[in-house]
Amino acid sequence: MSTPSPEIRCSDADRNLVADVLNTAYGDGRITREEHAERLDACWSARTFGDLTPLTDDLMPAPDQMLPVARADRSGVVVDPAGAGDQPDNLVGILSTARREGSWRLHRRTTGLVVMGDARFDLTDATFDAQECIINLPVILGDIKIKVPAGVNVRDETTCIIGEVKMKGMTPTPPGAPTVVLRGLVLMADIKVMGPEYQGLGQRLGLQR
Repeated sequence: MSTPSPEIRCSDADRNLVADVLNTAYGDGRITREEHAERLDACWSARTFGDLTPLTDDLMPAPDQMLPVARADRSGVVVDPAGAGDQPDNLVGILSTARREGSWRLHRRTTGLVVMGDARFDLTDATFDAQECIINLPVILGDIKIKVPAGVNVRDETTCIIGEVKMKGMTPTPPGAPTVVLRGLVLMADIKVMGPEYQGLGQRLGLQR
């Protein structure tokens, strides 16, 4: 593929691709935490390819090489930016149960609207579209359960009103590990994030569904 002219405007997809390279480089130990933060800030504020190119010049073996392909980290979690789509994933559970489980793709951005219903996210066999994926969860009088495999970090950025986000059985993750960011309003509802240790206990006790 040819390198775009420096003055050409870049898109959100281009910024996401560069961010994936930076996250991978940080996870591999090729850049420091400070360099990662500085370059990531410059990535999100970039307007042209001329702004983006210097951020990965010393991380890529050749400027014309295609950027990240599917890879599995030490835990077996697959991150595949090359196969990612541009559209967010949306699911709705209104007086019903919405599910994402089995072999599926976790998009960079997912919205799960739940009103007096349930949603189930099983990330055990999911392929991640990016190193950091956002799940926006507007939940009213609902219940969310998220199964997380080893090697995945979960960051809670939700706003809870008479609600709660519980994380059980999570295991330590290395710097740069794939990250799921939870956002949204949790109103009179609960979100339970079940890590590998909790899932193992549930299986032994016959509680997993």
